[in-house]
Amino acid sequence: MALTYSDINAITTQHIVPKTTDVIFKNDPLFVRLMSKNKINFEGGLFIQRPIMFSELANGFFARGDQFDTGYRQTDTAFSVNMKFGYVNVTLLGTDDVLNRGPEAAFSLVESKMANASLTMAKLLGTTVYQDGQGVLSGTKSLDGLMAWIDDGSTNATYTSLTDVRRSFAAVGGITRADIVAGPSSGAATTYSQVNGINSYTNRDVSSFSLNVVNAAYGFSWFGADQPDLLVCTQGAYNKIWNATISNQRYMRADSDLAKVGIQSFQFNAADVTISKYLNDVAGSTYGVILGLNSNYMELYVSANKKFQFGFTGFKEAQNTIDVSGQFMFAGNLVVPSPRTSFKLVGTDLA
Repeated sequence: MALTYSDINAITTQHIVPKTTDVIFKNDPLFVRLMSKNKINFEGGLFIQRPIMFSELANGFFARGDQFDTGYRQTDTAFSVNMKFGYVNVTLLGTDDVLNRGPEAAFSLVESKMANASLTMAKLLGTTVYQDGQGVLSGTKSLDGLMAWIDDGSTNATYTSLTDVRRSFAAVGGITRADIVAGPSSGAATTYSQVNGINSYTNRDVSSFSLNVVNAAYGFSWFGADQPDLLVCTQGAYNKIWNATISNQRYMRADSDLAKVGIQSFQFNAADVTISKYLNDVAGSTYGVILGLNSNYMELYVSANKKFQFGFTGFKEAQNTIDVSGQFMFAGNLVVPSPRTSFKLVGTDLA
């Protein structure tokens, strides 16, 4: 009969290192900036309504005897987005409370699960912020993400029905883009005159990378004091920018909000260039992506209700068991009130 334990195993206990290492989660630079700089409390209401100014008043020069155009003009409207709700569940088995205790417990199972829950919530939000919330790249229950906000609403049939990051989004935040600016993009790339209203400069077919392509997109998104201040890239796109710049152009930022939490970036024009692994997951292996983002016009609304501000519901015992479950909760959504000051580049040559 084979014995379960050898002599050495029978008289020697295991040494469990009293710490665990994360091998699944990915700290995201955009989510760090949103939480540190762009988080806004949502006190309550049926939805988030964010006013925008989209048209100018009647104006012009006049000569003696001319009449003014005194007709009323609508100049303002508003984005409207629903609150989105997220959760992370923590379940503990009642019998484990007997086993994982005292000097035999290298560390607390409860603490490990709670730490995992926090990281899982960050992954949930950090991934969906790069999707769309319109049922294409993510479900409609997810955040209204950047792929829909940072877009030009191209009417080209090649892009209106795709299910990857080249997809065009005719509407966002309850507004149809063509209702703000006549003549939305009809091709792979936005023209100068189309970068207006709630259209972002978008190029969905970057087949030949150069720094000039990135710089041109940056220029299209530059309006006076408003321009992108964060370039979030997939791994391949980051490599392209890094390799195209010479060593004395790569000023690694030591004073940014990203550096304070250990995320490296270097500067391109006035923007921090960094990698997002979650953006990489959303894009897949075929297409690379560069999102040039003006973080001054990115607003992450989070419920002021403490329970839904990453709060914990407390453990509840399930009926007819001694097992318990509790949930970490989130309620909020993303609004980008000035998409034209950001840009999106997608292409096979960025992968």
